[in-house]
Amino acid sequence: MKIEKQLNAVKTTTKMNIAAAVLNESLRDAEVHFRELQHANRRGTTESQYGDLHRAWVERVGAYNYVYNGE
Repeated sequence: MKIEKQLNAVKTTTKMNIAAAVLNESLRDAEVHFRELQHANRRGTTESQYGDLHRAWVERVGAYNYVYNGE
């Protein structure tokens, strides 16, 4: 039996998916959420997109907190 992943009812862009994923509590959770959102739109993920997500994450938590507190 083949199980298909559920697709988004409303198509979203990569930028929208990054904006949604960056709201997670940890960077790892944000990466997983971003990957799930991309796949729900029948798109894969690239290293450069994860770089964009990482930069957005650091902007959200602040560079100081990211470096010194491990957030």
